[in-house]
Amino acid sequence: MENVHAKIPWRLLFWSVQAALLLALLSWFATQLGAAQVMNGSASHPNSIHLPEDSNPPDANDVMLMNQNQIKKRDFDAANALRQKQIDEDTAKLLILAKDFDAQISKLGNKPLPSRLLREAEVIELLAHDVHTKMTLTVGGG
Repeated sequence: MENVHAKIPWRLLFWSVQAALLLALLSWFATQLGAAQVMNGSASHPNSIHLPEDSNPPDANDVMLMNQNQIKKRDFDAANALRQKQIDEDTAKLLILAKDFDAQISKLGNKPLPSRLLREAEVIELLAHDVHTKMTLTVGGG
């Protein structure tokens, strides 16, 4: 029986060492996993510290830049509205001229085109080109 009692402390020591190694190994894995998350930026920080500059109101330079951007946007919107109005007016003129030209051509039948109608066709072509150019034009905000 003395042999059995003599072996118990060694078994206890053996299991204690194994448990310590297992805890050390688990701790090491957890540390490696945490380091990998930090490097990937995926670690969540529920108790993160917010610096004061994150919540400060904008300074004078930021306010000036915001105002300039608002003015540029307003000017951009106004220029585009004016461009759209011009496109609408020119399109209405183009439609009237094209209908009138078509009516005059249909009245002629097979007769040759008079020079007046050729000039009118050139005017229609120029106006159509201007409308097309205005439609593809982008007014930049700066």
